[in-house]
Amino acid sequence: MKEISMRKIIVNLMGVMIGRAVFAGINPIGIAFFTAVYIDKKGRLAILISVLLGMATVYPVTEVVKYSIVMAVIAIIVILLEYSNKRLPIGAVAGVSGGVTMFMSIANGLLKVNAKDYILMGIAEGIAIFALTFIFRKGVEAIVFSTKGQALDNEQIISIAVILAAFIYGIPNVGVLDFSLTLTAALFSILLIGYKYGAGYGAIAGAACGIILALKDGQINQIGLMCMLGIIAGTFRELGRLFTIAVYSVGVFFLSDLYQNYKFDLNSLGALVSTAAIFLLMPKSLLLKIDLARDESQEDVFVKQNIQNIARGKLKDFSSSFHNLSDTFTSITEKKGKLSKKDKSELFDELTEQLCKDCTNCDTCWKTNFYETYQGAHHIMEEVDKNGTIAVSEVPVDFAGRCIQLERYVVEARRVLEVAKLNLAWNNRLAESREAIAGQLNEVANIIDDFSMDLYKTSDTSEGMQKRIIYQLKEYHIIVSRMAILEKRNNKQEIFMIARTEKGRCITTKEAAQLVGDAFGKRMRPADGCKNVLTKEFETFVFVEDADYKVFTGMAKMTKDGGRISGDNFSFLYPDSGMVVMTLADGMGTGETAFEESEYVVDLLEQFIEAGFRKESAINLINSILVLKAEEQSFSTIDMTVINLFTGVCDIIKIGASTTFIKRSKEVETINSNTLPVGVINHMDYETISRKLSDGDFVVMVTDGVIDCIPGEEKEQFLEEFISELRMNNPQEIANAVLNQALELNGWVPKDDMTVLAAGFWKKLN
Repeated sequence: MKEISMRKIIVNLMGVMIGRAVFAGINPIGIAFFTAVYIDKKGRLAILISVLLGMATVYPVTEVVKYSIVMAVIAIIVILLEYSNKRLPIGAVAGVSGGVTMFMSIANGLLKVNAKDYILMGIAEGIAIFALTFIFRKGVEAIVFSTKGQALDNEQIISIAVILAAFIYGIPNVGVLDFSLTLTAALFSILLIGYKYGAGYGAIAGAACGIILALKDGQINQIGLMCMLGIIAGTFRELGRLFTIAVYSVGVFFLSDLYQNYKFDLNSLGALVSTAAIFLLMPKSLLLKIDLARDESQEDVFVKQNIQNIARGKLKDFSSSFHNLSDTFTSITEKKGKLSKKDKSELFDELTEQLCKDCTNCDTCWKTNFYETYQGAHHIMEEVDKNGTIAVSEVPVDFAGRCIQLERYVVEARRVLEVAKLNLAWNNRLAESREAIAGQLNEVANIIDDFSMDLYKTSDTSEGMQKRIIYQLKEYHIIVSRMAILEKRNNKQEIFMIARTEKGRCITTKEAAQLVGDAFGKRMRPADGCKNVLTKEFETFVFVEDADYKVFTGMAKMTKDGGRISGDNFSFLYPDSGMVVMTLADGMGTGETAFEESEYVVDLLEQFIEAGFRKESAINLINSILVLKAEEQSFSTIDMTVINLFTGVCDIIKIGASTTFIKRSKEVETINSNTLPVGVINHMDYETISRKLSDGDFVVMVTDGVIDCIPGEEKEQFLEEFISELRMNNPQEIANAVLNQALELNGWVPKDDMTVLAAGFWKKLN
């Protein structure tokens, strides 16, 4: 804090001189500088006193009183606006400052003789203050909050040059012992900026200082002279401090002769000697040369974006591979409901070949009486296929009279067809498995596609926003060494930073998040898993956009017949800062088996959603897994409610599940579904129902056990009316009330496992 305090002192000392910068009888420069510094909440009284003190040295008492009133009104208005809006943008503060000054100047001018001239001057002063506040603010931020060696952008360096020019303009014209304070300040400022930032910015500083000196002395040619000196300081800076000051001094002598109206006198010599002495005695840490020729931040952004593009390309290749595998499995997936004519023909040939080939009566049957034998054998195959067997009496007479192995033929026909049907069943089962695997591969491909879209990208506003956040945090004793602002696919941004506090201070991450949010212009909060406190050691912290809404939940349940294990399972999941997922699964039946089925489904859903899978992909994968379970068929309902805490949109997915109720004040909406549970068939039929929630709405989810306890035919309608009459605002109380009402109507005896989930939805207060 000593460094920042020293910089604040320097700014306040500059405020004294800038407060003296009167031009044409008005002082927009002083008021604009006061406003630019006053935006920071700390040290406000000091800058007010500093600028006012500078004004008091050049203005009569009446003008000092006028500007003191102006600054006091600006301060009061800004404080009142901040009280309601936390942090004002610079445009609002600049507008308040310019508007108040314009109003006061016009009001004062109306009392003068030449009121029209004063009114025009008041308007010009207000506009100048508005513009200069923006210019000065960039430089103030750089002077107070920049770290050693930090590269400043063009706007900041130009702003610093303008501030130095205003500072020089306010220096009194005193020359003692052949020493000009004003010229010394100008020559030193040009030399410092040119040496530190290069020839281009040295020329800018020279132009600013030249204009100020021209205004003070009336020598317009000084503008060109000072520009050339800035170029010299920047051109030779790589040769070291001594060589640079030597060439700079020679440049002052020779350029003074080139400009005919400019005379290099003893005052100029004293200023040059003073400049050289101060420059040579300055610590090296203050003269770190910064190369602004290459914008490293833009290069970093370019590299990051290309790495992301490469990663997306690779993920697309993986996705295409999985899609191709899925198509391959789909192409070899073919189920048959029964034996085809070709299958039967092959079985017929196999059977006759096996029994008739070595039979002594073969020639009589298949040569002499081929047609009658074929018809008879075919009739036996059809009857066995249709009925599972055939009586000897049902065999055609001609065939029965000739065949000497009739009983064996019937037995073998039955065996061959049973084996064929068993093989058909297994082939169909394999086809279902291939179909399920094809579905899984396709979902994996979709997940990879989806994941490639979730790769973070660098925010377009990163560069300017990073500096604003760094300045804001440094004002509150937090030092940031590195920062990245990244944007997710949903356009929500996350801020990653390596930061620490100064000299043993401790600040909570919640306080830091509020400071980041004030600078960022959005409500922020620490990410889940982030440390709670910033300490003196550099550590990584993540801040995410806070949602506009919040959700509180409640749950009530009861098991059938007082059992210890419920076949229902539920989950409240918060996969990120802007989403709440409520899941309710009802296993088939009751007891441990049903519990295992529903628990398996809920656990998988949690794992998939936390891993970043889309809810549709997660459900499809779970269904295919259950279909593939070879031991026994496993069924479970899925009732899922996904609430977006940024938009308030609620997505409801029901797969074989019971009713969901959305309560809006006294109105209740009922949402039903008639789909099959998961694990029954490969291709599920379900839909997503979306609803917009408002502040104070409730979502109530129930299992079949709750509905079954309601007597009569209109069970859902009864619960809808009951929920609409509830006047409580606690989700837990609502869940308890719904469960108790259902139990009471059935004599407090549950017909099945019963579970009620309730969620209350509210808008967060600013």
